[in-house]
Amino acid sequence: MVEGICMNVMGKAGIRWSIMLAMGLGGVTGVAAEVPVLRTALEVRSLPVEEAEKGLPVEIRGTVIFVDLKIGSALIQDDTAGTYFRGHGLSGLRLGDEVEVKGITFPGLYLTGIEKASYKKLGQRQMPEASTATYGDLLSGRFHYQLVAVEGVVHAAGEAGDGNHATLLVAMNQDLLEVQVFALPEQMDSLVDSYVRIEGLAAGAINHRRQLVQPVLWMQDWDHLKIVKTAPAMDEVPAISGSKLLAFKVVGQGGHRVRVTGTVVAAFPDGDVYIRDEDTAIRLRLQEPDGLRVGTRIEAVGFPKMQQFNASLTNAVVLEQRFEQEPSAIDLRLNELLGGEHDNELVSISATISGCFRTEEGHVLVLEEKGATIRAQSPVLEYEPQIGTRVRVTGICQVEANEIAHHGVVSRPRALSLRCRSGDDVMVLKSPSWWTAQRLAMIVGVLLLLVSMAALWIAILQRQVSRQTSALRRRIEREAALEERHRIAREFHDTLEQGLTGLMLRLEAVQARGVNDKSGQLLRASRGLVSQMQAETRSLVSGLREPSQEGGDLVSSLRAMVEEQPAGCGPQLTLETDARLPLLPSRTIHHLRMIAREGVTNALKHADAREIRLMVEMREGCLCLKIVDDGRGFDPEGPCAGRAGHFGCVGIEERCEKIGAVARWLSIPGKGTTLEIKLPMESSDQHDRSHLITEG
Repeated sequence: MVEGICMNVMGKAGIRWSIMLAMGLGGVTGVAAEVPVLRTALEVRSLPVEEAEKGLPVEIRGTVIFVDLKIGSALIQDDTAGTYFRGHGLSGLRLGDEVEVKGITFPGLYLTGIEKASYKKLGQRQMPEASTATYGDLLSGRFHYQLVAVEGVVHAAGEAGDGNHATLLVAMNQDLLEVQVFALPEQMDSLVDSYVRIEGLAAGAINHRRQLVQPVLWMQDWDHLKIVKTAPAMDEVPAISGSKLLAFKVVGQGGHRVRVTGTVVAAFPDGDVYIRDEDTAIRLRLQEPDGLRVGTRIEAVGFPKMQQFNASLTNAVVLEQRFEQEPSAIDLRLNELLGGEHDNELVSISATISGCFRTEEGHVLVLEEKGATIRAQSPVLEYEPQIGTRVRVTGICQVEANEIAHHGVVSRPRALSLRCRSGDDVMVLKSPSWWTAQRLAMIVGVLLLLVSMAALWIAILQRQVSRQTSALRRRIEREAALEERHRIAREFHDTLEQGLTGLMLRLEAVQARGVNDKSGQLLRASRGLVSQMQAETRSLVSGLREPSQEGGDLVSSLRAMVEEQPAGCGPQLTLETDARLPLLPSRTIHHLRMIAREGVTNALKHADAREIRLMVEMREGCLCLKIVDDGRGFDPEGPCAGRAGHFGCVGIEERCEKIGAVARWLSIPGKGTTLEIKLPMESSDQHDRSHLITEG
């Protein structure tokens, strides 16, 4: 019947929205569209968020099923569904009041509601009939903000934090439903383990995505709670072994409390207590932690509930306790834990730490042994163990995840962990070797750095030794060259100069005996030539013993050479110079002067020339020296040292090589010869610096 009403209303709503759409399309052509008024709760809660935001008008009649003055809302329900409205003067409303509400729609947190609402009481009527709902119905949201009826066993009952209302936990099969009662009864402990029927308002916690996270049932007072079956007395609660919890029974599971007995092997501040009975280990979740001591023999009652892998007791209460003796842990190997037989048991294993990190609760150790790995959660340790440390860890074995195997009929553990009771449960057996991979890599890196530095130092030393060796070699060569120059100077002084001096004396003796004018002129020219040879010899000897590094004037040297040529004897010798000539080192001037003298001598000896011209100029960054004659010329392609004893051209080329110059002969047989010396100024400076280094 209800489904027929809903379909009828939904059909009317669809027709109404079709009319609205048609009116909206008509508005495009200029016809004014009238927005229809929503008149049922189902129409209001069926609106999409986008439509609810438009503030559509609402006129609805319904019965008040809940009033929340804190948030200023009242919930009403008509024959189709339930909704809520916000407005003023809600304190005058009572449950069962029939009201007429007018307002506009707004999206709300989960479903559409009515805001800016005003209401008018129409009278008092009977509360709507509650719809029977399961936990899945409540979680789906289909009955949200409507009256529902649920049944289950009360697992816990107590006052809420503000002291103004109570909270019940009702087990609906394996699901726990929270029931909030906005009134306090005289005694709530008697409700625990009772089978009850509750009629209340379906509500719940909503997230930011408009999703129902957890269903909650609101109950205005205790009149809507009915005890179907009273809780059994404590002495009537059946005692059971831990291995029998949630095991197969022909009549199924009753969902009521059971009694267990065992020795406490671990007790944690959050209320988790682990006990060991004759058959197995059990986890108890106490309603209120009471600081049980390890080794205490307790009797407790609680509600069976399946954990990840084994059954436990929730909302447990300790009835009796007495201290006996502290139990010992079961010594196992790590791979023996993987089967899950020791779930919730206090065990002790030896393993190697392969990882360690800090969390808010303490330290997490990753233990490894023969390829198997397990995680151990410990309170804060006084020290953080290093990777590779061999430890003995004691704690509660817990199966964190499981998987279904063997055609879906066997459950086996997939992930396990150890929960240590204190930092003393982690005992170091053997510290890791100092030679860790990290330290080894660091030492190798330091050694490589030292080797690199040593190689660099050796390279620097080799370079310095090579430089010192080169300097020593140059010094030895310089001293050897200097010694050879001194020897040559002595030989020149003792042979050639003395011979020239004797020749000069003989010429003077011949002239003293008297000769005719022509012979006298020839003797004077010969004496001048001998004097010039003596000066050259002395200059050569002086240069060999103390080479000059002072700068000089090339033009003056060439002019002196021209003036030495006797007038009227041989071809005419002239000098043409450029005023822009730079200063040159004496060594360069000496070589250029000797090159010029050799060129002039060759012209005098071989060219049979009438005129010899010396030309010096700067051209394109080079110093150009030319010796030009108008003699008979020669073939420049022929060898310069074609005959034995003729080394003039070779000497010119060798001197050019010493100062970085280039010599070139231009000659045509019968038309004269031109010797051109081209000296780049930069090359001259470099060769001069090289010479200074060699001489220094």
